[in-house]
Amino acid sequence: MAVSVQRIQSMVLNNWKLKCLALLMAIVSWNVIQDAISFEVVIPDVRLQVQVREGMAILNQSASTVDVTFRGSQEDIQRLDPRRLQAVVNLETETSPRPKEIPLSPESIRGVRGPRVVAVHPARIHVTLDEQAERRVPVQGRTTGTPLSGEVSAVICEPSTVSLLGPAAKLRTTECVYAQPVDVDGRVESFVRRSPLQPPGDNWVAKMDPAEVQVRVEITRKDSVRQFKGVAVSAVIEPGQTVVTDIDPAMVDVELSVRSGDRMPEGDTARPVRAVADCTGLVAPGTFVVPVRVFAGHDAKATASPETVKVTLAVK
Repeated sequence: MAVSVQRIQSMVLNNWKLKCLALLMAIVSWNVIQDAISFEVVIPDVRLQVQVREGMAILNQSASTVDVTFRGSQEDIQRLDPRRLQAVVNLETETSPRPKEIPLSPESIRGVRGPRVVAVHPARIHVTLDEQAERRVPVQGRTTGTPLSGEVSAVICEPSTVSLLGPAAKLRTTECVYAQPVDVDGRVESFVRRSPLQPPGDNWVAKMDPAEVQVRVEITRKDSVRQFKGVAVSAVIEPGQTVVTDIDPAMVDVELSVRSGDRMPEGDTARPVRAVADCTGLVAPGTFVVPVRVFAGHDAKATASPETVKVTLAVK
């Protein structure tokens, strides 16, 4: 027994410095390797797909996305493509409509190459099934932003209805679906855009056919109106003609209509509002009914009240 103990002590103590160095190097190498393969990253909002049998649909689903924690080397982590990731739960054998609590495991995550899945959050989801039904519902369009000029007068979707395939209980209370809002910021005229449809609910799944629609946004330019009271009417006569003019009434009211975005003329600026009776071609003496013309800039539409005046021409 004493010989055996001595032999063991001799084996342990023989070249003990080299053995301690080797042990130290092994520990360091282990730590380096662990550091190299122990990078962790959390990929949020990985899409969750619940597969059900034909004729069944998801009535309620407690989560539509999950957060997944991955561990691996830095190179493996960098190769992760969040767009390829998906969490899949298979309920194709389920026929009961009763609520179910479904565990999520690393094996539920698809599209992974390289790193390991170490955690899924939430770890469990609650799913309720229902019989599948189909219904056609109207599509409503919406806009966001403000046109540069004018206003949105109509939002028209084509097609105007789509087919929904989903849980019967939800479809009975679904009156319409919405297209994603179309941005009209800075627009000045009507235009057309393709827009995908938004899901009809937050916690249930429906298939929509078609999945997007054509949205026509009608933008109407809104007119600004201004009244000018008592605008004097002046007569325009042939050059060189020596006549005396009498205008009845001598003043008219003027209404200007200007499209939004255009400048409204003022009554006494470089672009005055003028009312004239064109008497060229008329022979004095005599009394004539002459239309009133209003000049207020090329952007304005003007009307006079009354629209005509009596002009009496007398020879000097």
